[in-house]
Amino acid sequence: MSNIIESATIDDIALYLQREEGLDSTHAHEQAKLVISGFIDMQEKGLIKGWYFDEQSHLELLPSDNAMKIIANQK
Repeated sequence: MSNIIESATIDDIALYLQREEGLDSTHAHEQAKLVISGFIDMQEKGLIKGWYFDEQSHLELLPSDNAMKIIANQK
C-alpha cells in the first residue's frame, strides 16, 4: 500500500460526505475540495504519502515514513 498517492478523488470524498454527513451534492463537493486541500497541505509538509478508503469505507491517511518515526518515538 506504500505506493498510494491519491486513491480517493474529490468525487469519492463528496459521495462519502453525502452518505455519512447527509450533505447535498453541492455542499459535499465544496467540503471535499477543502478536505483534499488539507490532505495536499499535509502531503507537502511530508506528513502523509496519500489518502484512500479502507475495506470498511473509512477515509484513511497513509502516513509518511518520517511521520511514522515521530509516532514511534512518542510511544
